[in-house]
Amino acid sequence: MQPLPKALNDKFDVEPSIVYQDQDLLILMKPSHVYVHPPEDRIARKTVGRKTCLHWLKDKHQITGHPIHRLDFATEGLVIFALNNKAASEMNKMMRAHLIHKTYDVVVRGWFKEEHGDIQLPLELDSTGELVEAHTVYSTTKKIELNYSVNPQFPTSRYSLLHVELKTGRWHQIRRHMNRVAHPIVGDRTHGDSHHNRFFRDELKINGLCLKAKKLKFTHPFENKIIEIEAPRTELWDRINQLFTI
Repeated sequence: MQPLPKALNDKFDVEPSIVYQDQDLLILMKPSHVYVHPPEDRIARKTVGRKTCLHWLKDKHQITGHPIHRLDFATEGLVIFALNNKAASEMNKMMRAHLIHKTYDVVVRGWFKEEHGDIQLPLELDSTGELVEAHTVYSTTKKIELNYSVNPQFPTSRYSLLHVELKTGRWHQIRRHMNRVAHPIVGDRTHGDSHHNRFFRDELKINGLCLKAKKLKFTHPFENKIIEIEAPRTELWDRINQLFTI
């Protein structure tokens, strides 16, 4: 039997940050390549060690948080934590009732024929493979065409910056939906296009999954106020925004 790998250094390349906190709720900015909580796989969990958002809250701020939703390991953006059991119960009810509005910024290959639209393709559950409803709404905010041939069939390369809202919350939903409508997300190593990923990484120096959980909006479960939070700027998205202004 091979020995388990040693735990990685617990030092974060980019640390999470708290962008909102009250007595019931906390909203965290999760960097890319950081888990919200320890992975289920035993070997991966051993390798990750305490390099998760849950452990960061506990170790650095002595806060025990209850994550209300997840973000993929490679995705950066906003994550909600409840700070007590009552808040966790109410927020989970709101999540199931689709009362927490989550919007994303996404860079995809190509241009959509229609700049606003719905993708309603059923997706397989990660656990059982059963097909379930999945609904993604998108709108194109910017488009670029670069004088560079990634695919030899085309003399140029086109990309779109999208604003995306989830109406359901399936595993890798945005990533799988964009791939299945032939507009894969740039930087997606699982569902994307390796040639365009390589072009962004090597030629444009934009390295990473171009998907950001940018905004959250919901009514506070106990206070009569709207919580609306936007994720802070990051180096990756500064580079992306600069690219889409050329």
